[in-house]
Amino acid sequence: MIPIVCIVGKKGVGKTYVMQKLVAEFKNRGYRVATVKHSAHDIDLDQEGKDSWHHAQAGSDAVVISSPHEFVLMRKVDHDSTLAELSRLIGSDFDIILAEGFKQDKATKIEVHRKEFGEDLICEQDELLAIVTDGELERNIPQYAADDASGLVDLIEKRYLSKEERQTVSLFVNGQPVPLNDFVHGLFSNVLFGMVSSLKRIPQATGIDISVRKKDG
Repeated sequence: MIPIVCIVGKKGVGKTYVMQKLVAEFKNRGYRVATVKHSAHDIDLDQEGKDSWHHAQAGSDAVVISSPHEFVLMRKVDHDSTLAELSRLIGSDFDIILAEGFKQDKATKIEVHRKEFGEDLICEQDELLAIVTDGELERNIPQYAADDASGLVDLIEKRYLSKEERQTVSLFVNGQPVPLNDFVHGLFSNVLFGMVSSLKRIPQATGIDISVRKKDG
């Protein structure tokens, strides 16, 4: 699984600012970064009357708008997706996912705090990797200034980003991530790459995506 770190905090504390600093620092170090922003409201990226709007109105469960340089996926869901579920859509071509919000998610969290908002935090201490604050708090958690992106990235690197090259395997069953121990991880990787390498007219594989769905009836 790609490491996921959530930037959380009360409204107005500067979460987006910290996100921008972290993205820039990770990119400066050569990492591939994906970001996710949580919204409590419905998202309307399409304009009434456009072709893609007509697709959605006709009942399409997923609409993709594609251009030569980017694409946007709009997909109907029946619940507020977890970050693990979203990571499946994001794909495996990234080193880390940074999420703004998602305070209820199980992912690792960094809370942004400003002393003018009081001493209270929105997360329990055991949920937090670190605190970004403009005033020292009496918590036994690493604390950083909002501009210390270098220090924060050092901490995340040490905890979640191995410098060693290794193959990464992610397994999802019914849309839910399934943890893999080292033996199963290696088994999946070796078998899949071995099978693909035996196929004719297939370029050397650096990534394999397989989706299997059992149809009802």
